[in-house]
Amino acid sequence: MDASPPLEQVEARFYDFGPGVACSLPDLPPDGYYVGVPTSRYEGSAPCGSYVDIDGPLGSVRAQIVDRCTGCGPDQYDLSRSAFEAIADSVDGVAPVRISIVRDPNPAPELFYRVQQSSSTSWIGILFSGTGNPLAQVALRPDSGGDYRPMRRGYDNYWTVSGIGRGPFTAQVTDIYGHVAYVPGVAIEPGQLRRTGIQLYDITAEPSPAPSEPPAPVVVTTVVAAPAPCTP
Repeated sequence: MDASPPLEQVEARFYDFGPGVACSLPDLPPDGYYVGVPTSRYEGSAPCGSYVDIDGPLGSVRAQIVDRCTGCGPDQYDLSRSAFEAIADSVDGVAPVRISIVRDPNPAPELFYRVQQSSSTSWIGILFSGTGNPLAQVALRPDSGGDYRPMRRGYDNYWTVSGIGRGPFTAQVTDIYGHVAYVPGVAIEPGQLRRTGIQLYDITAEPSPAPSEPPAPVVVTTVVAAPAPCTP
């Protein structure tokens, strides 16, 4: 069994979350729980779409990494207002918190993707979300045949490759823990959001405890003395 992720002591503050996040993730509800990580932790969009657990003075919350905080120090994180108010008083503005990475968040989300607006038969960019965990690699192969071609991840969280043809394609999506999913039928449809019905990993249900054996019945035998014989 894997050890629990280590807790980090950091500082959280809140900001007014908007749709133009660095991770380019689409259709984020404005009242969701989101995190902007410091530039030193953004690593070219590597943590985008993954989750962290945050413990603060007033409570705990699980939030998704969707943005980069350009003005944060190495141990400072931006939280959406909803996330901050779940763990601290917004009047304070900042709060000391403990933060830990979540592996295989439960329930496993559904993978979806969006083809970048400027994509064409000579170049394609694809954004994947609903991964749960950080991605390590995306590769693309034409459904007509050929080998998988590795894609390159950009600072905006899009994966790109040139000279692969007109498609359709199958995408091989791999996270940092080695989970792999295959997404077929990827077409060059710039701007279209496509849900896949696929999950990158399975959640293994905890086995139910075996029912205990009922205790053996206790048999109590009562010995009754025979009646005394009548005396004439």
